[in-house]
Amino acid sequence: MKYVTEQSNSFTDRKIKLECPTELLMLKTGVFCCLLDDVLTFCWGNSSFFTTIGHSEESFCSRFHDLRQYYAKFPNEFAAIRQELEQALEEGCSDFEMTIRLPLPNGGFSWARLYGTIRKDSVTDRLILWGELAGVDALVAEKEEQERLYRQKLDYFHFMLDTYEGNVYVSDMDTYELLYLNRNSCDVLGVPAVKAVGRKCYEVIQGRTSPCPFCTNAKLTPDEFYEWEFANPVLERTFMIKNRVINWEGRRARLELSHDMYSEEYKLAKKDQERDALIRSVPGGLTRVDGRDMRTVLWYSGSFLNLIGYTKEQFEGELHSQYDYVHPDDMEHVTAVMLQARESGKSTAVESRVVTRDGAVRILMVTYSYVSGEDSWDGIPSYYSVGVDVTAERTEQARQRQALEDAFKAAQIASDAKTNFLSSMSHDIRTPMNAIIGMSVIAQANLQSPEKIQDCLNKINVSSRHLLSLINEVLDMSKIESGKIDLLAEQTSLPEMIEDVMDVFRPLAAEKRQELQVNADHVRHETVVTDQNRLQQVLVNLLSNAVKYTPEGGTVGLRVREVPSFAKDKGQYEFIVTDNGIGMSEDFIPHIFEPFSRAEESRTNQIQGTGLGMAITQNIVRMMNGTIEVKSALGTGSQFIVAVPFDLCLEAEENNEELSGLPVLVVDDDRIICESAAEILDELGMRSNWVLSGKEAVRCVVDAHEAKDDYFSVILDWKMPEMDGLQTLKVIRKKLGMDVPIIIISAYDYSDIEAEFKNAGADAFITKPLFKSKISRTFHQICQSGRSDATALPTREPHSSLEGKRVLLVEDNQLNREIAAELLTMHGFIVDTAENGRLAVEKFKVLPSGTYDCILMDIQMPVMDGYQAAEALRALDHEDAKTVPILALTANAFASDIGKAHSAGMNDHVAKPIEVDQLLETLQKWIR
Repeated sequence: MKYVTEQSNSFTDRKIKLECPTELLMLKTGVFCCLLDDVLTFCWGNSSFFTTIGHSEESFCSRFHDLRQYYAKFPNEFAAIRQELEQALEEGCSDFEMTIRLPLPNGGFSWARLYGTIRKDSVTDRLILWGELAGVDALVAEKEEQERLYRQKLDYFHFMLDTYEGNVYVSDMDTYELLYLNRNSCDVLGVPAVKAVGRKCYEVIQGRTSPCPFCTNAKLTPDEFYEWEFANPVLERTFMIKNRVINWEGRRARLELSHDMYSEEYKLAKKDQERDALIRSVPGGLTRVDGRDMRTVLWYSGSFLNLIGYTKEQFEGELHSQYDYVHPDDMEHVTAVMLQARESGKSTAVESRVVTRDGAVRILMVTYSYVSGEDSWDGIPSYYSVGVDVTAERTEQARQRQALEDAFKAAQIASDAKTNFLSSMSHDIRTPMNAIIGMSVIAQANLQSPEKIQDCLNKINVSSRHLLSLINEVLDMSKIESGKIDLLAEQTSLPEMIEDVMDVFRPLAAEKRQELQVNADHVRHETVVTDQNRLQQVLVNLLSNAVKYTPEGGTVGLRVREVPSFAKDKGQYEFIVTDNGIGMSEDFIPHIFEPFSRAEESRTNQIQGTGLGMAITQNIVRMMNGTIEVKSALGTGSQFIVAVPFDLCLEAEENNEELSGLPVLVVDDDRIICESAAEILDELGMRSNWVLSGKEAVRCVVDAHEAKDDYFSVILDWKMPEMDGLQTLKVIRKKLGMDVPIIIISAYDYSDIEAEFKNAGADAFITKPLFKSKISRTFHQICQSGRSDATALPTREPHSSLEGKRVLLVEDNQLNREIAAELLTMHGFIVDTAENGRLAVEKFKVLPSGTYDCILMDIQMPVMDGYQAAEALRALDHEDAKTVPILALTANAFASDIGKAHSAGMNDHVAKPIEVDQLLETLQKWIR
């Protein structure tokens, strides 16, 4: 432990004071910190640490300066901890874990699992040990008890073998080596055990030079004995043998029990043994009940006392050996069954309950056989009975019966739900279908009216998209239920993903004139690894529901929050969706995530939907190892909290020196947004100030100007009560001119008011939620390129011209082929077609290099499908075979399908129905 020793010397002459972080003080898990020196000098521990070891903080710190002192009575334990630390340092590991003892003040100890981390302290710049303790007393005690019971059973097993009246041999199944002989076997063989053990069993017992075929056949199993008769020519005796496979001290062994079947003495002993074995083999209790009063137990054996829950002294002293342990409600029936045995002369059986001494009720199956006084050995008429505990079986039967009833009810409910779902889906699907068909008829009837045709086409487009969303939900749920859905892990920018969600969400909210509240709270890591499309699907589902079930003029909110995570390179995030809509009843909340479920309420019944969205959302969140929680009440709205962990991506540190010390004023009527924005500005090294109204903003800006400490910039919300963002902007410009750059922020689509704000003097626009990267990028652009060019969001470069590019379209469906070819031709492409994969391969291989700029490949085709065609193309001896872009153009749009396309040699994936913009973006990406 060389490095640690050298480090410890540097602390010889000075005391290092480290304190427990505030956030760990009340943590329920015990956490402590030590210097990484020879004695592991103690630095600090949280409250749970001192509770775990049974000391107060003052008592521990006054008695122990380091862990070596604390482990003075357990030096080996301290040495083991040191050894783990040395090994971790040698291997370059920062984390380790081990089970340790924790000495207690009373002299005892408890067991705990230590999770240790070696890190460099930011205050002292020295190595420290950071430990976390988890109690494992119960687990250790359970393990010790299991080991004790195992040893006890093993000792008893050996005792039984030693005292067995016949011969016992144990031999290794693989090497035939004798592992054990009992005393009787040694007498029969005339060889002491010490000279027999270790030799081949067939050599010692039979005088053979090779294994006996009876010892190696397939009938030997660990489940039951294999019996056979053998005449041993060496011993000149015939033996009845029983063989069985057992585990003997970790070795697969054959247990052999044998006896001389002609020995009269042994026959008598065998009868006694068989009688005792018969009694012991009964899985219950045996009793003899006095036939005169049918209440007194004259004799009992087996596990009778265990069945009724009494000791011998308690049964005889408290119950006076009476039948009073039988449940009072069953006594009359039991008596009638006993009388039936006396009258019929045949054995009878009854299932009855007994009450144990501690009050527990057990169910026994009891048989009765009557013996008269004349036939009894002592002249007392008696009932001989055997009782077997069937409580577990009856309980399991009751559980299974209840489970069957519950399953039947669940199946009935599911059947009703699916019937209602099909009825609802029939309506929901027919609605856009009717619109599509109806608009098509109207368009055909108005071919001379371009305006009418354009209106019909727009409505057909809207209805077809709605129909596609319904179909996607049904297919998605089918994939989830069959377990075929996969998550595609990819690097994801949370600001860009949230912006994509808001692009879908803002128009929906705008139609209903709803107020948007969007905020990012403490998001320090903006780039994570997750399935971006699935996470986006979760948020869109929740926000769409919030908009649907919130009336016009209501409020819908999204809050993104990063919460502290102690896992290395892991981030914990919360996405909170709120609304003040119609809410849900307390009875419906437990069923919200069930497929096909919708609240039965007049207002919800008029809203279209499949009832699958929330089930899909919950399944996706679970697959991401996350949780989803819902809080709601009728008339007050709902709140959904999605908590998911993400792997974090390393993000490059930005150089914010040019922003250092610059003052910024934040203006928003939402205090949370102001505080969050101010915190981001402080992290950028800027000086932040915030106010909650336009009037206050004007006052602050004027005061700062008069004090000759002008703000570098003002971040101004668009929509505020009393004095909105536009009015505030105009007043500031009137009083200060164009000196202060003003950035407009909004949760809404500002495209309609952008020109008006720019004319009033706005310099840049940022959409909520406010992320650090957005704000930083905007201020850097203001500093570097001037206010007029500043923008928070990078503009998308327009597609470069694809005019004249040649593509090969492989599609077996003629209508789909015509549609795709027409769309591509409309955008300047030259299109060749092929009806299946084989024709595409044949066409490609005979054409010269550079003929095709890209190949669009359908997947499900006759003769040769898309995957096979892509593999065949890549394998061709053609100059373009390895480089020509091949794009999957298919309705198979799940993550597993995308992975399969890449495995077949395709470059990318475009889902059907074709989104023209997405298709063009993908083509632009791959065509050079």
